[in-house]
Amino acid sequence: MSRPSGWSASLLRASSSLVRVPWADAMLVPLPAGLDPVAMASAGDNWSLSWRLVAPHLKNKPGARVLVVARGSIGLYVCDIARALGASDVLYVDPDPAHRALAESYGARTAETVEPVRHGFDLAVEATGRVDQLALAVKCLAPEGICESAGNHFRPGELPLLDMYLTGVTMRIARDNVRNHIPDALDLALSGTVDLARVVSHVIDWEQLPDALPEKHLKPVFVRTDG
Repeated sequence: MSRPSGWSASLLRASSSLVRVPWADAMLVPLPAGLDPVAMASAGDNWSLSWRLVAPHLKNKPGARVLVVARGSIGLYVCDIARALGASDVLYVDPDPAHRALAESYGARTAETVEPVRHGFDLAVEATGRVDQLALAVKCLAPEGICESAGNHFRPGELPLLDMYLTGVTMRIARDNVRNHIPDALDLALSGTVDLARVVSHVIDWEQLPDALPEKHLKPVFVRTDG
């Protein structure tokens, strides 16, 4: 198996035979030597997004208490980053026991479900796509707390707006321009204080992609072998 160390967006040996990347000189970022391309498969997406969701807030409020309400890789990356950057408490909420076990390996407390914890956390990260879980997250915030939502919310729902008003909540719901954050996220990966590889659930041959992609995996990485 070939594991090229070139571009973070080209783990599958991106070339003209596989993919065309417009504005590649601006948009692609070299993967530093010493980082495993398979472990870093999400460097251009979920990993750098997760860095953005938590790292700037912990810089502004060292030792912040962090609530993570999630269903997969983004929440797990956030747990790893939050611990590495000095969060005083990280609670990861997810009904999946395997996901909770991974979060615990990153030093987080875990729960299948929780009731709102009044003024319990300085930062809440929601990555479920469920409005009821977003509402739970904001109900747990301390005064002037921050909620980052990375969930794709396709269904309408209600948020506790009066409670948010009285608490003084800052909420951000957005796709992120991760290109700006990739260098800082890569620097954290290089520090040795985080371990992205634990989140990679399956390494699968590129030729198996059509059959394997519809299956439910936490974080599959498809690798092209030289032929």
